[in-house]
This record gives sequence, structure tokens and C-alpha cells, in this order.
Amino acid sequence: MPDGGERLRLPYWPRALRADLAAAYVGLGETTFREIVAPDVPPIHLTGKRVAWLREDLDRWLDLKAGKEGTQGVTANPWDAP
Repeated sequence: MPDGGERLRLPYWPRALRADLAAAYVGLGETTFREIVAPDVPPIHLTGKRVAWLREDLDRWLDLKAGKEGTQGVTANPWDAP
């Protein structure tokens, strides 16, 4: 995975994102992310002090912001379809 100084590109986004990466993933600064997104999308606790946000939860939040309410339960990968 690229270090923090390089521009991250898919598929290099980890599934669980620290606050700084989660903010970058949704296109916000970390402070704005914590004010606007974090209250709506709870993090998971990886260890006692380490929290992270799942990409699919952030995608769902973005879909809702874009007015795609019908997609809130959809996290399926099209490659998994029969």
C-alpha cells in the first residue's frame, strides 16, 4: 500500500479506514469528516484505541447524500452475481 504521501488509488484503499483515510475517501478534510460523517457512520473498534470506518458504510453514506436512498442495504459485488 502506498505511504501517506502518495496518492491512493483503488484497489489500494484498505477495507477499514483510519479517520484521515476515511476523510480522504469521501473527499473531505478530517475535521469536517469528524463533524459531518462520523456522527452518522459509527466506526468499528479494531483494538482498544484504534477505530476505523468500513468503506461500504462510507459508500452507503455517500449514496444517501446523493439521494440514492434505495441503495442503503446494497453492498453486493456485481462479480458475485450468478
